[in-house]
Parts: sequence; structure tokens; C-alpha cells
Amino acid sequence: MSPVSDEPGTAPEPPSGDAAGPAPAAPAPYLPRGARGPGIDRPVLPEATYRRRQDALRAAAAAAGLDAVLAVGRAFYERGGDVAFLCGHHAPAPTAAAVPGYEGWGQSLLLVPRRGPVVLIADAARPETVVADRVDLTPAHPTALRTWIQRLGLTAGRIGVAGTDLWSWAAFRAAAQALPGVEWVPADALVRRARRVKDPEEQELLARAAAVADVGLAAALEVLRPGLSEQQLGAAGTAAALAAGADFVRYFRVHAGAWSLLSFRWPQATDRRVQPGEAVAFDIIGACQGYQFDVLRTALLEPVHPELERLAAATAACLEAVLARCRPGTPVAALLAAAEEAAASFGLAGHLAPLLGHGIGLETVEEPLLMPGVDDRLEAGMVLCIEPALRVPGLDGYSIEEMVVVEAAGPRILTRTPRRPRAGGSPGAAAAGS
Repeated sequence: MSPVSDEPGTAPEPPSGDAAGPAPAAPAPYLPRGARGPGIDRPVLPEATYRRRQDALRAAAAAAGLDAVLAVGRAFYERGGDVAFLCGHHAPAPTAAAVPGYEGWGQSLLLVPRRGPVVLIADAARPETVVADRVDLTPAHPTALRTWIQRLGLTAGRIGVAGTDLWSWAAFRAAAQALPGVEWVPADALVRRARRVKDPEEQELLARAAAVADVGLAAALEVLRPGLSEQQLGAAGTAAALAAGADFVRYFRVHAGAWSLLSFRWPQATDRRVQPGEAVAFDIIGACQGYQFDVLRTALLEPVHPELERLAAATAACLEAVLARCRPGTPVAALLAAAEEAAASFGLAGHLAPLLGHGIGLETVEEPLLMPGVDDRLEAGMVLCIEPALRVPGLDGYSIEEMVVVEAAGPRILTRTPRRPRAGGSPGAAAAGS
């Protein structure tokens, strides 16, 4: 069914039983001419997919003794995955300082009761892209949330919160004071566990996102030559990715020479001009139809020092060692051990960065995290970014990042950019390595 957009800050009478009940027709959406497509004039995924997820969450809430689950999301480029996963909404504005009556800027709340309508509370939204029974548009989230909880008869209920690390203290405090009888319970795992494994539709969207990242990387590599600044290279890649269909490019990190040793995202690129013989790290992060891409390549500029060549070969060996073990049931610890063993075989033990990779989906970094101390195993259908990085002071850094789908027969690699690109001293000289 199409969601209903209520007046900002107001809520209709609650339905009886499980039905949504009659409601006024939604206002016609405003769309600039030519704006069409998933996430613009309709949900990204079929409505049935979101309804199935909502029903599964209701069942999980019942099993956990909860009367409802409140999913919290932030801006589209930040941490909006729980809400987007459940109803397709991406908060379109950045977060801002909370002041009375405007506690919800850049945030969204999705209330999923065990019985009754699914309600999205957002500061702004395109209701035609959202799968929910009610869409309440207001920045006064605590007031709207209190109204809905009262009307749904949940003022003495146990409500799980998915996104406890995202809900601002000001908004939570206001809600808790307005609803003293509600017991708020952490329930992050109820949603994030369901997000770990991607269904075929999501895998297809992530494959498209990876292809957009490849376009951006190719554009930057094509113009790579000594004398260009990191900012110029990043601009070339960003423009190409947007033209290829990216919703946004969160950043295109370009760091050359000694900067390639660092994983700093700010500044994403400087006015420093790349020099012959350097390593140049290209890291592109963004999204296509809400699904994220995160791909990294390190290019070597001629003439390449033999030790830097060894660093590149060692990183590629670490990646291959991990991919060879990237199957359902493999412990994270086994992947880390494989990468460390490969690095040691090149005499580079102890130089592998702790983060070997992570899940990706509606957020750039999702479960599982591939890093020391994580007790987790791979599952079929997970989409991962595998990104071994070797950093040797005085030698520069080198990393390769692939997006892959975990499958029983071995990982299906979504990214296509050559793993070890090189460039000479003339324009357009970037070329594929091994």
C-alpha cells in the first residue's frame, strides 16, 4: 500500500486491531520534471520486501518480549541503514544541533509495533518512496513519538531501540521525560542481524554500486601523472562516478607518497602534487540507489623502486590469501591469520593494518568487522570489502580493496578495476598491473 503523509507534527487516530484503517489521501508528491526511478518516485526495493522485513521484526520483538521496536537513522550519507532497511527511507538532510522543537534534524525514527501501523517520523521525506502506514513529517521528533506511543497504547510498554548509538541524547531525554512509563530496551541486534546477509536484490544493487566505483577509479587513473594535485585527481574521479549514476560520493580520498601511509579521511585530498616514483592511494566511497560502494586501489608512478614493488606484491598476496578462505563458516580470525602469513612471507610481518575489511550495504561499514578480537564467522550472502593494507614508514603504504559476495564456491568479486595499476610520466599513461 502507499504510505500516508500526515500533517507535520500530527498523528491520526490509531487503527483498531492490526489494520491501518482509513486515512486521508496522500498529497500529490512534488517532482521536478524528468525525476523518476527507484528512490525518487518509488521505493528502491519491492514493497513486499519491506513488509516482509517489518513482519520479521514484529516476530522478533514478540520473541524478545517487546511491544514495539524503534529504529533510529541518521542522514543518507551517515548511518541511516536500520531505517532504510525496514522502509526504504533515507534521511535527506544533515544532522544539526538540537534545539527545542527541532530535535530531529537529519534523523528519522521508524516505530514498528507488534500490533498497529508502522510509523515513520522524519524531518523530511519523499513519502512515495517509503513503505510505511503513516509518515509524520516534523523535526519535533519527541513530540511526535510521544503522540504515537500514546495513541497506540504503549505508554507502559517495553520498546526496543535499534540504533542506540545514533539516537541523540537530547531526543532520547525528551522522549524519556515525556513517556516515564515506557521501558526503553537496547535492541540493535534485532535489525542489524537481519542486515548482515544480503538478498539477491540487494546483491544486484551492490554490484551496480561497485561498477560505479570502478568508473570513478578509472577516470582518476586515466589522468594520473606527475604534477597533478591530489585534489585534481579526486575531482576527476568524483565527477565520473556521479555521471555514472552515484547518488553521492561521500569522499574520493587521494593520498600520495608518505600520505599513503595514513588512513585519514580528512582532508580527503590536498593541493600536494604527486611525484614520480610515489604510491598514490585512491579510495572512493559513496552510494547508488542507497547501496554503498567502497573500493580502493594504489597506483605506482614510474620509476618504481624495487622495495615499493615488493610492497605491492605482498599486498596482492595478502588479498589472494584472504579470498582463498572467504567462504561461509570461515572465522574472522582465520582470515586475519591468512593475511598475516602472506605478509610474513615477504618479510613484512607486523606491517599489516588491523582492519582487514568489513561488511557493506546500506552503510559503508557494517557487520562483520574483519579485525582482531572479533569473534564472528562469514555467512553466505554477506557482501564484504576486503582491504589488506601494508604500511612501512619510509616506503609509503599500499592497499587493495575489493567488494565481494560470500558464496559456497568462493567469493564472487564485484569490482573490476585492475588491482595493481601503474602510470608513467606522460598524461593518460595509467595501465593495468597484475
